[in-house]
This record gives sequence, structure tokens and C-alpha cells, in this order.
Amino acid sequence: MSRLSYKIFGALLLTVLLSVGLTSFAANQLTASQFRQYIIRGNTEFITSVESALGTYYAQYQGWDNVNGVLIQLLGSNGGRLVLSDASGLIVADTQNKWIGYQADEYSLSNGTLISISGTDAGYLYWIGSQGSGSGSGYGKGMQSGQNNSGNAAAGIISESQQQLLDEMNRSIWLSGGLAGLAALGLGLLLASQIIRPLKALSRSARRIAGGELSQRVKVDSRDELGELAESFNHMAQSLETNEQSRQRLLADIAHELRTPLTVIEGTVDGILDGVFEADAQHLTTIKEESATLTRLIKDLRDISLAESGKLKLEMTQLDIADIIRRQAKQASILAKDKSIALLSDIPANLSTVTGDATRLNQITANLLSNALRHTPAGGQISLSLKNMLYRDKPGIMVSITDNGEGIPPADLPHIFDRFYRVNTSRARSEGGSGLGLAIVKEMAEAHGGYVWAESSLGKGSTFNYWLPASHT
Repeated sequence: MSRLSYKIFGALLLTVLLSVGLTSFAANQLTASQFRQYIIRGNTEFITSVESALGTYYAQYQGWDNVNGVLIQLLGSNGGRLVLSDASGLIVADTQNKWIGYQADEYSLSNGTLISISGTDAGYLYWIGSQGSGSGSGYGKGMQSGQNNSGNAAAGIISESQQQLLDEMNRSIWLSGGLAGLAALGLGLLLASQIIRPLKALSRSARRIAGGELSQRVKVDSRDELGELAESFNHMAQSLETNEQSRQRLLADIAHELRTPLTVIEGTVDGILDGVFEADAQHLTTIKEESATLTRLIKDLRDISLAESGKLKLEMTQLDIADIIRRQAKQASILAKDKSIALLSDIPANLSTVTGDATRLNQITANLLSNALRHTPAGGQISLSLKNMLYRDKPGIMVSITDNGEGIPPADLPHIFDRFYRVNTSRARSEGGSGLGLAIVKEMAEAHGGYVWAESSLGKGSTFNYWLPASHT
């Protein structure tokens, strides 16, 4: 049993003991109190009836002669002992026939019930309990102070049989409480095991995931908090597995991208060293170009890593995005002219300003223009446009770059901003793409609080949009 199981069991045991114990104690006290109240009411009625009968007897016979037999009849099945004295305290009747002829004070009898006939004191009635045994038992001579249960106090007399009944009731209450406690404890242990079982399953699965089994999942058996925890765990495991797969693919892609230029450089250098190639401008240029490819790849990977970790430093200033688009369009127009591609710009006046890093925004635009130039055939057209636009109820500027190239298949469109993703891998090297340009665009745009998305029709071309929030003025 785990330490959590001990804690739950201990808390449950303490709760059961306190709740059942307090409930049983309260029930015991309430039962005893109600039972005594019932006895008192009955005894009060009994004393009243005896007092009335004795009053009638005295009024009829003008004295207490031969009253002892009547007193015995009045006692009947009631417990205890009845003693009657006249007005002077002389005992004239005793249901046990022991104290007749003696004075009441000799047996410590006091506070008896006064029997009055027409305003005349006729005598005193004493009802004595039967707790004692042997001669002089009960309340009377030799009793301790406070034991006299006569007078009004006689109403509280409980007979031996009544006390036995009360004891039986109390035992039943405690027994029922004990059984209820055991039942509650058993049910609690069952419920605790149902709580512990999925937690143990989660613990086992967590250890397996820590050991590298990222495909490990836990079964969701309920829709409560434990079920939500299991679902969250499975979601975490899925994310870890997906991230691990992405990491492995990333490492494989990086290795592939690095291997190609390194192979070219190594082959060229070996050829020069072996005398196969001359160390002329052509071969040195090849080495320089491949080295530049490696440098660009490493720089792009570094930028993506910093952006994803939130550590990319941005020199944020208020700037006119239209100026950046014009400069990038002017630089791209040279390559567009070489490929016989028309580059059109639609930049209206009175555009909102944005707050951003000019270098990074130049990088975003340059990457999108470079991507459009690679995928637009000779004689094609690229259009740049800017406009003020609300995006998700926020004011900002949308930059759109549209080409009329081959377009993007619908199955590939959701993945084009993923690292190293290429729609056509066979053409990627010849076109100079590393599969990182659009990923950098996405990370840079989001680092500015913006968004980027693409629209495409296969065979008709594509439009890449990025939106930046307007500056607060």
C-alpha cells in the first residue's frame, strides 16, 4: 500500500471514528434523556394517582386505619417502595411492612408528597427506589446525602427492569454505530482503492514514458477529475511523442541539409588536392557558395530556435511598413527581371504604422518574395499589396504577396510553414530552398504579435499573407 493509501486510509479511519463515535454518543444521550423524560412523566402520573387514591381513602375513613393493604395494591407492579406517614411523621403504612410505627426522620425520609384534605394536612407519601438490597435498602436509614428520591424527586425513579431496558438500548446504539462504522470503513476503502488504482496506473505510465516509451497511454475510465487527469496525461504523452518525432525528423533534416553542401565542399577540396581539379575561380566559387549555404542554414536554425523559445531579441520601433515593402520590391525586381517576371506593387497612402523590428520585417518580406520568385515561371507575375485590415477585431496592416505559379496541393497547404517541409523535394535543391524560409516567416510574424497564412489554387498560384497589429497612438 502506497503512502497516499495510508494517508487516505488514516483520514478515512479518523473521519469514521469521529463521525460514528459522535453520532453514537449523541444518540445514546438523546435516547437516555428521552427515556428518562418518559419515565418521569409516567412516575408523575403514578404519584398523582396514588396521592388522589389516598386522599379519597382518608376522606372516606377519616384516618389511616388499615391503609397498608391499600398502599400495597396501589404500588402494584411499579418498582420501588411506598411509605406513608401521618401528619406528625409517624409511619402508618409500608409496602414492605418494615418501618410501620417508626418516625419518618429515623430513616432520613424527607420532602414527601403532602396529602391534604380540605386544607388539612393528612400525611406524607414517600416513594423509595429499589437500588439497594437487604434490610433498610433503598432510600432510608443509612443513605448517603442526596440519595433520597422522595417527593418531586421520586418522579425520577427508574426501576431495575427499566434500567436494564435502557442499558440494552444503549448497547444496541453502540453496536449499530460500530457496525455502521465498519460498513463505512469498508466502503471507504473500496472508494479509496478506486482513487488509488488510476493514480498508480498514471505513476507506472509516467515511469515508462521517462524510460523512453512515449507511446504509453492510460485508460480513461471516468469523466471526473481523475478522468480529466488521465486525459491530460494522455495529451501530454501525445505531445511528447509528437515532439520527439519532430525532433528526430529535424535532426534527420538538418543532417541531410548539412551533408549536401559538406559533400560538395569535401569533394571539391579532395579533387583539388588530388590534382583532379584546378584551384581556379570556378571551384573556389563552388566552395564559397556551399559555405554560404551552410552559414545561411545555421543562421536560419538559430533564428527559429530563438523565436520558438521566446528569446529572439527584437529592436522594436514605430515604422512605416510601406517603406520596407518598397525597398524589398526594388531588390526583388532585379531577380524578377532576370526571370522575365512582372513584379507589381499596390501600396496605398495613409497606411497605419506598426511597431516592429525593421530587420526582421525585411527578413519576412524577403523570404516571401524569394519563395514567390522560385515558384513563378518565366513570363509570370508577382503582386504585392498592402491594406489596413481588422483581424480578429484588432486594427492592423495586411501584406499580401501573390504569384501565378504552380500552386500548392490542398494536402500540403496546412504544412507549408513547418520546418524543412517541401511540397516537391525533388526540386528543392535546384531551386535553392532549404525548407526553412516559410518557417522563419511564421515565427517572426508571431514574435511581432501578428499572423501568417496562405491561400492557393493548384495550377493557378498562391497568396501569402502576413498581418501586423497597428501601433497604439
